[in-house]
Amino acid sequence: MDTTAFLARVEEYHRDGWRLALINVTTVLPAAPAAHGAQTAVEAAAVGAAPLDGPGVFEIAWGFARGGEFKTIREQIEQGQSVPSISEFFGAAFLYENEIRELFGINVTGMGVDLKGQLYKTATRVPFSHGAVKARLAALAASAVKPS
Repeated sequence: MDTTAFLARVEEYHRDGWRLALINVTTVLPAAPAAHGAQTAVEAAAVGAAPLDGPGVFEIAWGFARGGEFKTIREQIEQGQSVPSISEFFGAAFLYENEIRELFGINVTGMGVDLKGQLYKTATRVPFSHGAVKARLAALAASAVKPS
């Protein structure tokens, strides 16, 4: 991610009267090898395909609205990479950014208000991290396999 170019674009949206509409994160896991007849990762694991491994990425989308227009900046980052805060330009971003850290484990640098992990109380420490998602998929696949 080119942090300088990203922040320049965000600053331009702010200057031109755009409003922050949303910040969305998706956990993207490496594709499971194709297994005969399997259409999902859970089905592939149930028929003995190799487990999901390798580094996953996160896709982050920042959505901006002005009038009836909507623009999106999308970036993909690998686990362990940081993203810059946009709370300097859009104050309410601090809520999304704290959520991103707590739920996905993505470090957001320079947040205007850092809630220090106190936004959510979840049973799984970082529920949408790659490890947590892989563990849920493995458990689901194991429960789908029925002994003969």
